[in-house]
Amino acid sequence: MFNFFKYSIFLYLRIKIRYFFWIISFLFLYNQSYSQNSFSIGFKSGYSSSNIHFYNNFFPSNTKTNPLNSFNYSFVSEIQTQKNVGLRFEISHQKKGWKQEFLDGQFYHSTINYLNIPILMNAYVGKSKTKLLFSIGPFFDFLLNHDNEYSLLDEDANTIIDVDYNSLRDNEFGYGLMASVGISFDFNKNKLQLISSYQYNLDNLIDIVERTSELPDISNFNTFTLSLVYLLKVKN
Repeated sequence: MFNFFKYSIFLYLRIKIRYFFWIISFLFLYNQSYSQNSFSIGFKSGYSSSNIHFYNNFFPSNTKTNPLNSFNYSFVSEIQTQKNVGLRFEISHQKKGWKQEFLDGQFYHSTINYLNIPILMNAYVGKSKTKLLFSIGPFFDFLLNHDNEYSLLDEDANTIIDVDYNSLRDNEFGYGLMASVGISFDFNKNKLQLISSYQYNLDNLIDIVERTSELPDISNFNTFTLSLVYLLKVKN
């Protein structure tokens, strides 16, 4: 048991170190590239499918959930070097959550609205005006508000819903890694991009104070998004 906890702590610290290494690397690249390269701003609109992984390691159980689908929108800025690499910053309104469907048409939907801020390293591949785009980097979630919707009577909800959102218990801040791949079309000072992205939260939604059989100790969001991006170059 001691070795298990020792390994868990080591794994946790290793993830944290890698996470902060990403941030330092991006800030360094930003400092090196801003003064000598192009700068673009624009917006992004996308369709997301979000779900959460609930699992209890100490009392092995897996809670089945269904994805929550929604539209989202973002402000985007990008710094690009002449070597087709650079940084992308986004400020997004992102909906995350999950659904549980029950017999007789009963349901529970949890929708959590976040201010989502990715900081991504970009790489364009290709010499023509049509290029492949790859991005990777950390993101941060800041809670805006949440909404729980269900078709159950209050007295029945706690006995049927496996895991619900609790504002007094659950974390208001989140972070994780984001990876994207897409295609970019250049039109003089304009870019139009079609991008597919994936976000994985490294943190847990549920803040576990005491491990019990009722609450999962793992509660990570994962989100797939298909987006359309428009960028306007404002600095050459």
